[in-house]
Amino acid sequence: MIEPTILHLVPHTHWDREWYEPFQTFRMRLVDLIDQLLERMAQDDRLRFTLDGQAATVDDYLEVRPEAEPLIRRLIAEGRLAIGPWQILLDEFLVSGETIVRNLELGRARAEELGGAMPVGYLPDMFGHVAQMPQILRRAGIGHAVVWRGVPLEVTNHTFGWRAPDGSRVVTEYLVGGYGNGAYLFDVPDRLADKLVEYRRINAGFYGDRSLLAMYGTDHAVPSPRLADLVEGVNALNGDVRVRMETLADYVCRDRSSTEAAPEWTGELRSGARANMLMNVVSARVDLKAAAARAERLLERYAEPLTALHGGVWPSRLLELAWRRVVDNSAHDSICGCSHDAVVAQVMGRYAEAEQIASGIVRTTLARVAAWVDSSALAVVNPSPADRFDLIELDLAVPVDWTSVVALVGDNTLITQEVRRTEPVLANMRVLARDIPEFFRRRRHGRELFGRSINGTRLEAGDEDRPPRLTILVDAIPDPPELDMEELLRSVESVTGKDPGAAWDLVIEASERRVLLAQVPAPALGWTRLKAADGAGHVAASVSHPVHVTEVGLENGLVDVTLSSDGTMRLAGGGSVLEGVGRIVDGGDFGDSYNYGPPTVDTLVEVPASVDVAVRERGPLRGVLEVVRRFAWPTGVAADGSARSRETVDTTVTSRLELRAGEPFLRVRLDFENRSRDHRVRWHVPLASSVEGSSAEGQFAVVDRGLSVEGGHGEVPLPTFPAHGFVHVEGVSILLDQVTEYEIVGGQELALTILRSFGLISRNVNPYREDPAGPEVPVPLAQLIGPCTFSFALYPHRGGWDSAMTVALTQDFRQPFMSLAGTGPPGDQGSARGLRIEGMGIVLSALRRREDWLELRLVNEGPVARWATIHASIDDARDVDLLGRPIPGLSAAPLAVSSGQVGVQLGAWEIRTIQVHVADGTRR
Repeated sequence: MIEPTILHLVPHTHWDREWYEPFQTFRMRLVDLIDQLLERMAQDDRLRFTLDGQAATVDDYLEVRPEAEPLIRRLIAEGRLAIGPWQILLDEFLVSGETIVRNLELGRARAEELGGAMPVGYLPDMFGHVAQMPQILRRAGIGHAVVWRGVPLEVTNHTFGWRAPDGSRVVTEYLVGGYGNGAYLFDVPDRLADKLVEYRRINAGFYGDRSLLAMYGTDHAVPSPRLADLVEGVNALNGDVRVRMETLADYVCRDRSSTEAAPEWTGELRSGARANMLMNVVSARVDLKAAAARAERLLERYAEPLTALHGGVWPSRLLELAWRRVVDNSAHDSICGCSHDAVVAQVMGRYAEAEQIASGIVRTTLARVAAWVDSSALAVVNPSPADRFDLIELDLAVPVDWTSVVALVGDNTLITQEVRRTEPVLANMRVLARDIPEFFRRRRHGRELFGRSINGTRLEAGDEDRPPRLTILVDAIPDPPELDMEELLRSVESVTGKDPGAAWDLVIEASERRVLLAQVPAPALGWTRLKAADGAGHVAASVSHPVHVTEVGLENGLVDVTLSSDGTMRLAGGGSVLEGVGRIVDGGDFGDSYNYGPPTVDTLVEVPASVDVAVRERGPLRGVLEVVRRFAWPTGVAADGSARSRETVDTTVTSRLELRAGEPFLRVRLDFENRSRDHRVRWHVPLASSVEGSSAEGQFAVVDRGLSVEGGHGEVPLPTFPAHGFVHVEGVSILLDQVTEYEIVGGQELALTILRSFGLISRNVNPYREDPAGPEVPVPLAQLIGPCTFSFALYPHRGGWDSAMTVALTQDFRQPFMSLAGTGPPGDQGSARGLRIEGMGIVLSALRRREDWLELRLVNEGPVARWATIHASIDDARDVDLLGRPIPGLSAAPLAVSSGQVGVQLGAWEIRTIQVHVADGTRR
């Protein structure tokens, strides 16, 4: 007797938290959906449901229906309702690796709190998958993944082994046909048996004919109220197909001993062979990507590490609030920028809140640091886990008789470069003597006047040529620290009140200030004391690789830049020479938020109408050239997409080219006012020779990519890719300030997408995509009309990115020093080291307090095993899993400690989480 086919039916909904409507609008629909679902599940214990793998659906519902929590807990305990393990269904490529970890951490914890997390890495609708996802899941204790988009043609089975670059493997279920592949099986109940047989026939190539999966659900859908009866009815027929209603965890986690022989795939999943990749969300709403980078960096590299080492009470709740904003925004429809304008405004607001919280935490921590430095000096803080130099900008009150200024740091005397001097007179007005007391009453707030601190006054008698003068002396710093304002005002009034009708010149005068640059050394994750001094009598140390500037060039012995008449440049360094770098190409875009699509007849604008060059700074610490190019960009695209408009608008693009002493890369900042619609702007780097591919730093790894991508699902397979930290091709690495879209055009040029303007979430007839990706909803703000800024750095070199230390240089580029005025008593507290990590290619992804421990996440971003040494006053250390828990089978997994330091070997591409206890008498 032939056994019947088992169809594993998984009722579910795919819930977009916000998309073509704002969050609160969608939530009202969510509440209605879950109300219906819970009512049915409470009445019928045959029902099973998978709530989309994200705990946010439960949280969002319970915020409105808190009384439903006991029922939800009961259904989870009974194994009938599956939730988690994610907090939100994210986009993997557009957020940092650490954001992915925190998402999983929050979701897993919340699901466990409610009764249990689904032990499945459910990834149903992400626009591709990052290479390290198998390792992320494995190190969080999850051995299974479920995916849809991005699976290549090479995978011909519904199950395959997916490996991360380090070798970590998860058993992965490919959702053949998508997460709604069984959504319509029950639409015509009378034909259900026939439909099931047809479903088996269609999918036999992937599943065989004995067992197959059907995902019964789709976007924002609730199952049929007759579902359980229909399933029982078809099973009663004893036909060729039997239906087994399950949660996704029931199906995925059953015995899979046979999967060891399944196909294998290593690395990222970005194929468009069987589902649209929607690859150009990377360049949609570049302002969102910039906001994400700012918030993530402040939390990961400043707020948490510096506060863990130098802060007071650990601000756990504030950090959680900030991370929740960032994690909420990582939802694929949110960070991708493929949502309604109202949604984008909310996303930007959440990033702003996260940035504000993180900035406030940093300020509080730095205030503690400042208290260790006397008020005549500055504290310079290094956020990197390595000792290094950085260029800092100082705004200092400098006596007028100092002809030059040096910076004193420990035993080092450092040369400074003056950038500008500030105007000391803030206001100059003529008033009657009787009005002076009123001026103080209205304008003064305590000791504050015009945003500065009142430090004293100066009274000068008048003569026949000018009236008497009252000068109010102000500064950013209270000096003296204490001042009796009432006494000061009485002394002023005793003079000015003698002749109430007399005219006085009232002057608000700040101290003479100069804005200076200094290249300052500082210890790892610590701080150093800097004091300005009169250059006379001090011999400053020479500058290594100083910057020399001409009217058309910059050079520092490591990098040489020569401008051409068209505004492009010759860039040389590290044995590499590139010509024509920086060509700006503007073309039409008749696509949408998901896919770029050119008009039928495109007009590319790449030759400027005029070019002007100005020297802004001449070194030796920093040299700056400003290149101003003026273009005539078309104002838009014809409504039918046939061509770009004949009408043009003058657009000025200003390129700030900045070279610093000792740096082997050129910093670039582009500024322009966008006044055109439906277009794409790219910045090109012609290569010295043809290349066959690129490498890009993403989430915990550097991935290699070819010049083409696999397509086949009605979407033009553009080889445009995301890069998170840097992109490298032979001859140059580009260090990035935010997630950026790039393309290697014909193997000859590297093009960065600086801006993409569009006006629809999805265009029903997109030149480069057959299927609509969403509703055709207007999003006029996605045109990004207004000021635009984009920053990156060019690092010319020969050889590969690894030998050229590109990972470390990217970290330096993205983590500038901070400085602030000291507030402590006189003394000589010179510096303080925080925590230092030694090891080539070792990246610190996180450093935070975890109860009594400091928790570090280290990543070996390299293709070979490497040793990492943690230097601090450590007396205990242990390995934990990705979520900070003891590793099963290893208990606390202690690590050897020697002389206050811990050494660990990290395998190629390994992500490792370690907890250390510092020997200062407390577990910080």
